Amino acid sequence: MKRWIMASCVIVGLLAGAGCNQGDQDRAKREARDAQEKAQRQIQETRDKLRENLKSADRQTRQDLDKAREQLHQALDQSKHDADKARDRLRDREDHSDDNGRDSKPRP
Repeated sequence: MKRWIMASCVIVGLLAGAGCNQGDQDRAKREARDAQEKAQRQIQETRDKLRENLKSADRQTRQDLDKAREQLHQALDQSKHDADKARDRLRDREDHSDDNGRDSKPRP
């Protein structure tokens, strides 16, 4: 009888130990799954923030390029305007020197 009691105690102990191990394994699996889900959420949040930052940088770059393009057009227009004024002044000088040259020359 003592053998049966001893054997049943050993069996109960083994089953209890196996149950604890299974519980520990289940808990470890849940924790691992939770950690993986948390990591996935963090990756998604980081990805979303990165996309927003890239969109913002793209918008800013486009604005800067548009501003630079506008400044370039203004500079070109100003340069054309200045060139036209210089050409007109040169023509006026040539015309004026021609007029002065004719008046100062004796006529035959």
